[in-house]
Amino acid sequence: MIRQRARVRSCPPRVLAVAFALIGPNAAPFPLQAQEPGPLRLELGAEPGRTLPYRHEKRQRVRLPEGMGGEVSTRTFLRLDQRVEELGTDSVVISSEIREFRFDVDPNPDQLPDLSRLEGLRFRSTSTLAGRIYRIEVEGASGPIAKPLRDQVEVWLRELGFPALPPGQVRLGESWTDTARVPLSTLLGLEGDADAVEIRTATLSSVDRTAAGTIARIDVATRWTDSGEGPSPEVSVRGSSSQAVKFDLDRRLFRESRGTSRIRVEISSGSGASPIQIEAEGSYETRLLSLED
Repeated sequence: MIRQRARVRSCPPRVLAVAFALIGPNAAPFPLQAQEPGPLRLELGAEPGRTLPYRHEKRQRVRLPEGMGGEVSTRTFLRLDQRVEELGTDSVVISSEIREFRFDVDPNPDQLPDLSRLEGLRFRSTSTLAGRIYRIEVEGASGPIAKPLRDQVEVWLRELGFPALPPGQVRLGESWTDTARVPLSTLLGLEGDADAVEIRTATLSSVDRTAAGTIARIDVATRWTDSGEGPSPEVSVRGSSSQAVKFDLDRRLFRESRGTSRIRVEISSGSGASPIQIEAEGSYETRLLSLED
């Protein structure tokens, strides 16, 4: 759904001075307004064959009941190379390779799985030009491990913080919304089978010409609620996040995403006991490391 928000922008003094110099001092005065860009189409489509190195870091603090370990801090670090393999009229195929992956926990648990084997993992994702992924293929993954690995890759791509782009043209101030089910374990970094409903509302906030190109700023507000489905015990989820995303209109790629989040989960056993309460807050940054023209 597209919603439009009115914006009023004043005309800079220098623009007024240039205008009066052109029309002369005797011309009749009339109001001048700064022009905003017309409808824009935001689509993926970086040059095929170009490697795009991204760096992602997420820090999160989770407050658990004392009997479950108390407060825990985590840090996820991911360095990912992406390359456009195929660019069609309505889809794009991107190949990716994990160059570096680290997951740190404080206090350090007795056992932490060895995640170094994830470095070098390669996969291909096929999406619409708006970035809605509908196929993921993991190199060398087959048998029982294939689906869990594809699911994990989808989680990583979502955690980069790049929202789906609008399905059509948009103007400044307009918004679009996407809804998806996400594993609760993704939001908290904990094991579990319950899902949450994620509602992302993105707004085209500004378009600026810079030395790096024409950059669109997209502000994203996300809400999480419980899905109303899933296994017992009953799970209640409430949370929100805010993000600021930069999209390169000239090269049709994401340059940066930064955000913060807060989430609260209550797990009820249904036996009359007080619900288990879990709270988490975090911050993240994803950015393009370099771009060689």
